[in-house]
Amino acid sequence: MQPRHLTSVAALLFVGLLTPGVAAAETPSAARLILGYPLDADDEGDASPLAATTDDSTPPKSPWNVTLGAGLSYSQTDDLTLGANFNGSLVRDDDDSKWTTTLKYVYNFDENEVKDNFGIIGTNYERMFASNSKLLWFLRGSYQYNQTENYKTRIKAFGGLGYLASSTDELKLRVNGGVGGSKDRNGNTDFIPRTTFGYSLDWAINSLTRLTSTTSIENDIKTYGDYLLVIEANLNVKVSEAQNLSLYINVRDEYDSNPSEGDSWNQIWLTMGLSYAF
Repeated sequence: MQPRHLTSVAALLFVGLLTPGVAAAETPSAARLILGYPLDADDEGDASPLAATTDDSTPPKSPWNVTLGAGLSYSQTDDLTLGANFNGSLVRDDDDSKWTTTLKYVYNFDENEVKDNFGIIGTNYERMFASNSKLLWFLRGSYQYNQTENYKTRIKAFGGLGYLASSTDELKLRVNGGVGGSKDRNGNTDFIPRTTFGYSLDWAINSLTRLTSTTSIENDIKTYGDYLLVIEANLNVKVSEAQNLSLYINVRDEYDSNPSEGDSWNQIWLTMGLSYAF
């Protein structure tokens, strides 16, 4: 075959190879023909309405958290006794405020005698000031019953200001101070105006272990050397990251510098058990 004929054949083959590619590139998809949009994205990168229907985003986390727990208790009153405990909490936590309500009940029975029958319900509301993300105000109240103490029931209420000293994911530390008072049913039944100063700590030691602690000292305004001191610490260890079941150990210490007749200077409760959060 002569060179001129070879050149003509090569040109025809080259054109034949290009033609299907050009035709394929210009052929619109079914989605473009029907909807006027590409299936995923057009040449300018605009997303297709079909692609927008697939949304795998997770719903926002609920601000509410409920925890229930039960187990054994040790109490240090006149003697060291063994019993049972039940506790629960309801917490609403968002960016601007935190509302915590807790319930604790301890019962110890030994030698046909009630050694401890103690229950307390408390609530605490905190809200950040809009003008300062570190400064907050709080309202706090509690009602407690103690069968083995002369005062039997005690009511407390306080309000004041607090400061967020640390707000990292691992460590949250609040210090607070305010005024309020307490009232017992028996003994000194007068309403006692008090100041309160204390702190609350929430420390995520690791992904499974968390330590929380609160302390408050509540001085009698009229006789400032008389005070109530309440210290509580709770260690919570998750069974696994995928489960809401945890082991807990809790210590609560109440000290009264000037107890009424028939009341104790100091009471300590140690509780432990299993809790479930949902």
